[in-house]
Amino acid sequence: MMKKHQKLIALSVVFTFLCLLQVSTMPLRGEQSPGQTETTMNSAEQGPGFVEEEGAPYGAKKKSIVPIVLIGLGVVAVAAVLVLVVFKTKYDPVGTWTGPFASQSQNWTGKFVFAGDKKSGTVLYTDPWLTNAPGTYTVDGKNITMTTNNAGQTVAWTGTFTSKDAMGGTWVNNNYPTVHGTWQVTRGATTSQLPAPQSLAGGKGTIADK
Repeated sequence: MMKKHQKLIALSVVFTFLCLLQVSTMPLRGEQSPGQTETTMNSAEQGPGFVEEEGAPYGAKKKSIVPIVLIGLGVVAVAAVLVLVVFKTKYDPVGTWTGPFASQSQNWTGKFVFAGDKKSGTVLYTDPWLTNAPGTYTVDGKNITMTTNNAGQTVAWTGTFTSKDAMGGTWVNNNYPTVHGTWQVTRGATTSQLPAPQSLAGGKGTIADK
């Protein structure tokens, strides 16, 4: 519930700060110095031609620290708005992503289909030789980790979002750790925008064979 109202809270803090800053800049009610008060009272009792004596100079009033405090609060409020509204981007993998994949010896075009939410869910991996290898994913900030399974083999994927619609990283076959490679995918990319997959040689049929 708190996350849903983060923007509203941040904007309310900024609005409150601006109101308080406006109040702090308003002039205070003037006060007469003791010398001025006494002179005024004495003047009422004197006849025409009375010359007032100059009173002692009135000391300068100390400046209030309220504006400084409010400015400090304003800086904090603006920083909170930037963090909550501008900088804190939520990366959502849900959808279809396509792009180039590579191992030590081959390159091909593969596809991920994510279903779930911004934090976790399921993923299906497909390439020219594998059809819908199932798995799961987890998102932590800009980082994403996945695990897919096919023919008894488990592949671990780690990557990072480079934008809201692009990400990439590395993969390794947990059954054969010497088999590993890289991947880059884009959400909604068409096949014509991607390199053609390399033809499979030798009847290989799992990602471990690549």
